[in-house]
Amino acid sequence: MLIDPEDIEKQKQETLDEIRWRRGYLRKLDGLRDEQSRALTAEYVWKKILLRREQGERSISTDVYWWDEWAGPFRRSNIYCIAGFQGTGKTTLAVNLTWPMARRGVKVWNYCLELTADETFEVVAGVVLSKAVIDQSDEAAAYAEIQGSGYLFFEPERDLSWKQHIEIIQKTVRQEKIDLVVIDNFSYLTSVDKNSYETERVAAKALKGLAQELEIPIVVIAHLRKPDRDDSEPKPTAHSVLGSGAITQIASDVFILHHPLEDSETNSRQPVGYVLSGKPRWTMGGKRYVRFDSRRRKYEQATAFDFKNKSTGKELPGYV
Repeated sequence: MLIDPEDIEKQKQETLDEIRWRRGYLRKLDGLRDEQSRALTAEYVWKKILLRREQGERSISTDVYWWDEWAGPFRRSNIYCIAGFQGTGKTTLAVNLTWPMARRGVKVWNYCLELTADETFEVVAGVVLSKAVIDQSDEAAAYAEIQGSGYLFFEPERDLSWKQHIEIIQKTVRQEKIDLVVIDNFSYLTSVDKNSYETERVAAKALKGLAQELEIPIVVIAHLRKPDRDDSEPKPTAHSVLGSGAITQIASDVFILHHPLEDSETNSRQPVGYVLSGKPRWTMGGKRYVRFDSRRRKYEQATAFDFKNKSTGKELPGYV
């Protein structure tokens, strides 16, 4: 289905208006906070609610229908975690969800530590153009689209400590007035030689504090613990997230993306999997079946029937 350019421009203008409202909201909110003690009265909370209504402060919808209808838009001041085994498509899912926002003018910063900026650009370009393989002419076409959007990239640097990463994120979000941050991934951010669990707790707390202070959503990508055997993966849950569990404790929801192994030798995965809402705070939770179209780098809604084993017509063992 072709998208009317006028509709796109209208969406961009509406988003820019919302962003301007939000800037005014944050300025007024800072003034409101300065007038209060730490022990807040109900009057302060009520004034903040009215201020939010007046300034048009809203959650950020993805414009991906099946996601917004199921998981809801990304609420400000909240941390969200997208986790999965290696190779399940976490990075691509995050881009699928955030590119429509950036296309509307929302400032989305992909703080990717696993890929260089140009490699991240290639992933985003694939989603933008709905193509798995990008050539030089595709890069130019994608650049024209991305440059006119709110999508921003990060170039990883050598030997930065976790504290330096946090400082960069805090400073840049304030300076560039970022609306949503994607951190890909949390284990890279908090990688240390010792006291890794304590580092994760402090880093998670700092990210939560930043999300609350500036009232922005932060999406954190995380790995699940590696199975004992390459040919067998346990049924994943929020408790399977690698590390101390600090990021899952502060997250408003932990989305587990899972595509079962199709061939353990090649580590290829079945195109139909599911996203599990493992810790719903604002929604009903549950599971959504999804299909990943690798040719278009696109996630679409699927059904339980699609998820069935093609050869037997039954659900895969251990999955419902």
